[in-house]
Amino acid sequence: MARFPRLGKDNTLGKDNKGGGGRPASPSPKSRSYQRDFEPSAFKEAGPKGHRGLSWLPVSRSRVGFIKVVSLLVLGALIVRLSVVSLAPSTNYRLLAAGEGYSIFKITPSRGTIFDSSGNVLAVSEPRYTVVADPLQVKNPIAESQILSSILAISPSVIRAHLVASGQFQYIAHQITQSQTAKINKELSSLAGIALIQEPLRVRPNQAMAASVIGGVSTFNGGVGGIEQSYNSLLTGTPGTELVNTAPSGGALPGGTKILTPSRQGKNLTTTLNTAIQLQTETALSNEMVATQARAGVAIVMNPTNGNILAMANLVAGAPPTSSALTGEAPINLPQPKFTFTQQSSINMAVDYVYEPGSVAKIATFAAALSRGIITPGTEMVVPDQIIVGGTNFHDAEVHPPTIMTPKDILAQSSNVGTITIASHLTPHEINASFRNFGWGVASGLNLPGESLGFLDPSKKWSGTAPGSAPIGQDEAVTPLQVIDSYNAIANGGVMATPRLVQAVGTTPAKVIKRRVISKPLASVMTGLLSGVTGANGTAPAATVSGFSISGKTGTASIAYPNGRAGYIPHQYMATFVGFTTDSSVPLSEMVVLTEPNQLYGGLTAAKVFSSSMTYALYHLGAKVVAPSTPPSSSIVTRPTVNSKVPGTAISTCSLPLARFGASLIATKCLGTTQAPLISRIRLD
Repeated sequence: MARFPRLGKDNTLGKDNKGGGGRPASPSPKSRSYQRDFEPSAFKEAGPKGHRGLSWLPVSRSRVGFIKVVSLLVLGALIVRLSVVSLAPSTNYRLLAAGEGYSIFKITPSRGTIFDSSGNVLAVSEPRYTVVADPLQVKNPIAESQILSSILAISPSVIRAHLVASGQFQYIAHQITQSQTAKINKELSSLAGIALIQEPLRVRPNQAMAASVIGGVSTFNGGVGGIEQSYNSLLTGTPGTELVNTAPSGGALPGGTKILTPSRQGKNLTTTLNTAIQLQTETALSNEMVATQARAGVAIVMNPTNGNILAMANLVAGAPPTSSALTGEAPINLPQPKFTFTQQSSINMAVDYVYEPGSVAKIATFAAALSRGIITPGTEMVVPDQIIVGGTNFHDAEVHPPTIMTPKDILAQSSNVGTITIASHLTPHEINASFRNFGWGVASGLNLPGESLGFLDPSKKWSGTAPGSAPIGQDEAVTPLQVIDSYNAIANGGVMATPRLVQAVGTTPAKVIKRRVISKPLASVMTGLLSGVTGANGTAPAATVSGFSISGKTGTASIAYPNGRAGYIPHQYMATFVGFTTDSSVPLSEMVVLTEPNQLYGGLTAAKVFSSSMTYALYHLGAKVVAPSTPPSSSIVTRPTVNSKVPGTAISTCSLPLARFGASLIATKCLGTTQAPLISRIRLD
């Protein structure tokens, strides 16, 4: 029989002693050394009786330390797990032990509140609950659908379809009323698989006011259009989670809802809008639309010094239009019933829609010509009522004999021929660059959803008639916002402030971004030239505001056929007026455009809206009259062009060839000093 090693009294391995009682031999030096380095760590089973003999395994102290660390980590994990079971959430584990269950749902965060510039609420989230279902827990879909139908006023068959659907989550009804919430809470114990989760409802206290500007919120808390969409990431907030305990029957336990992770509200926004001015602007616009049966209207009120938009109104006729630039439909030659009310446009036409603006575009030509010394405010020229450019006859709105006009007269009476004549001394590139410098054909910086860049054809692609049509606003497309931005630059001493609708995020003010467009002296001269438009001999005396001076420009333009079709729709026009205060302690500007008014001209229609809403805005803001500063007009000339080689003049002579645009110079005379070149009498070929 095999023998096993015997363990001596000193727990050392001794020699096998056949007599069985021998004294154990002393370990050899080698074995003693071995013992100092290693310790017994395990037994190996041997022998038929399971006798265990001691075996030496070479385990280092570093490995022992590692094993201890691992053991401590495992023990710590067990302790943490036991703590979780006992503390977070203890109720749920007790419920599970009792055969009860729970479901975890996402909590929709409350969106940040949107305020106007005076602290009035424009949009706010109110607490609401949404009914959801877990079809796997539903016990009796027929009975439960009947109960829910009686409370929610939804067809039982519709509800039943959700209750038997695949998956574990179904929406039944979003953002139900407080009364419906109370009724469902009473029935929850008998509604297996049904729960109520938080889902705030977005509310606008002023209802439809500025609807397309503020925007809306989807049922899933996402911004749709306007400010809500542009600032969605800031407004949305952070979702939370909640736990709903359910009884063994599947119904939710009363009071069994617990917040696991609180949701965090989004950031508040303070806008530049003024509720009072917005409402008044919408009212004035609506009244004029009804009076003139205009199919659509836009009005924008701004502070040109900082780009703040105080009001942005977008209205359409109460009856669907049968033909308009807005719908893109062909005209229908049928008598149309008159509409008696207007409604909010679902689209922010102030930034989304483009149109050929007409004579409000003339500032680009005048600014370019003044800055190059081609004209001065005192320049006199003979202006007929028509001119041919590229084989096309361009004419003024009214028939008149050749008339001596200054630049101020040309703008005041909105002479197309006078403007085209001035433009003939500029290259297409210079005119195009002036448009672009005023912000036409480029992004405004407002960054609202759907904003259009407009259309500005590169000068190298100009047609033969473009030198006649572009200067008078019939060869480019712009948004109403781009138009008012360009006039804001003039009103603000030549500096354009990027338009903005938000002036603070939380308590952090938004930056005002500015860029210089024209020189300050040139802006002052342009302001003076535009003041004649609202004078007695101008096209828009209806735009005057009692007690304040107004500079501005009218525009009346044909509506082009949609979908790329050439030409214009007969007897359909866009009527525009854009202007600004020149002596107000609160600088304001406004742009109004009407689509297809039955009174043709912007000075007869849009100007009335301007006068009404601007008068209210100035007095609402407590504006007072202040004296404007007027630098000398001579300082605007940056590159004077004087030609003194033409004989027969009393002082000096200025010659500016017009032949390339179909006009011939028959006489030239400088009236005044030799500093300013003049355009004088011309006749048609």
